[in-house]
Amino acid sequence: MKHKKIIISIVTSSIIAIIQGCGPSQADYDSIKEKNKELQSELTEVKQELDDCKHGAEKLHAKMKRAFEKEDFTSCKSIFSEMENRHPDSELFEEVKSIYAKVIAIEKKREEEARLKAEREKQEKLKALNKLRKNHDDVSGNTWYKNPYFTHYNNRNLTSIYFGQNGSSEWLRLKMSYHGDDWIFFEKAYLSYDGNTKEIPFDKYDDKETENSGGDVWEWIDVSVSSEIEDFLKEFAKSKNAKMRFTGKYTKTRILTYNERRGILDVLKGYDALKQGLK
Repeated sequence: MKHKKIIISIVTSSIIAIIQGCGPSQADYDSIKEKNKELQSELTEVKQELDDCKHGAEKLHAKMKRAFEKEDFTSCKSIFSEMENRHPDSELFEEVKSIYAKVIAIEKKREEEARLKAEREKQEKLKALNKLRKNHDDVSGNTWYKNPYFTHYNNRNLTSIYFGQNGSSEWLRLKMSYHGDDWIFFEKAYLSYDGNTKEIPFDKYDDKETENSGGDVWEWIDVSVSSEIEDFLKEFAKSKNAKMRFTGKYTKTRILTYNERRGILDVLKGYDALKQGLK
């Protein structure tokens, strides 16, 4: 109702000013001036009412509780600061302060949990790096890191990864090999787990090799690993359903052994440790 009165006053004052605009008397000026003072006073009251409505102790208290329930801790801290500035003597301020204290305690607990988790991951990566078989070539300057569970010979049915280092450079590689009585002449290679499949790109002229001896044949690839495939391998090696597949004239699919998967995970952790300069 008060808002309507203000609007009426504004309209009335405007009409008077327009009607008398051609030559109002001093009395008219004084009357308009007085009305404007009254109007400003009413506007000030309305602003105060709106401010109390939006920023009153009860409103801020209710907003604090909602924000805490949603775990919107940024808003909680902002609301607490506003409550502290506007309503430090309110009975509701004590409850708002109590919720704020809970927010700070939760954040500190989570920060500590995150720190401990990061430290555990760091130690796991260092342990994995130290577990890898290491071979340094003093001619090329390359140092090669491979899994400690098996040697990946070309004439084996295996999938493994390894990485090299030279100075400040590190690079990750993937090796997939097939051994059998008959050629499969594969032209495509895949890794798959739980319905997720990734084609492994390779150049059949530069990256693929073949050999045969005594009636046995083997085909293999040894390729560089992109960051996309690296991310895929981190989940791939955790699955008991991790598979490799070669497809060409014929198709060969097999499930990776536990040692193959464990080797991939350890090499990836060791690779992360080396890249991050962990010691």
